[in-house]
Amino acid sequence: MAVLDQFVAYYAFVFHPITVLGAGILALIYEEWADQGLDRSALARRAAAFLGAGVLALVPTAAYFLLRGGLQTALEGSSWRMDLLVAGGVFVAAGVTWYLWRRFEWGAVVPDGMVTLVAATVPYAVLSPFWDVSGHVLLALAPLLYLALVDAKYWPLVAVPLFMVPNRVAVNAHTVEQAIAGFLVATVVTLHLYYRGGERRSRRPSPTSTP
Repeated sequence: MAVLDQFVAYYAFVFHPITVLGAGILALIYEEWADQGLDRSALARRAAAFLGAGVLALVPTAAYFLLRGGLQTALEGSSWRMDLLVAGGVFVAAGVTWYLWRRFEWGAVVPDGMVTLVAATVPYAVLSPFWDVSGHVLLALAPLLYLALVDAKYWPLVAVPLFMVPNRVAVNAHTVEQAIAGFLVATVVTLHLYYRGGERRSRRPSPTSTP
């Protein structure tokens, strides 16, 4: 029983949504690159571009900490402020990634994924000051569900955010309704935008396009 309790307690740290989100998008980048038949240098440039966007995502949080006088002071008070910082970081990373993919014509799969991620994050940001919808669930599910829709071999990974729903309730981080809401928002937004953008993603760039 103690082992199970520890597993439940550490689950959200092991599968932190930022880690899951980053890994999911890197896998998405890989799948798009592999589908285009380009050389490995193209993959390295794309991965580096996304990781650079991820570093830029830290800017809103870093600026907030500086303005608040340090980490300890910044973390005091309502958690919704941190939720908004997380959402702001997602917007920055997704926006920069979207721009780079469009600028260099690297394909439509990753940019559509970024649009989906932003669209799913907007309700999270809007609701956070009033209702603590689970960002752990929402931000872990949106990229993994999109990835699974792109390539069915990734469907088993959806189990990670699925188990996150009861986990967030078990550790008293959210109510049942808040955890389920995060799951439903990510699911509805991702499914809607994925199928809406199907025709655009089918127009893949040729292997001779700019890598």
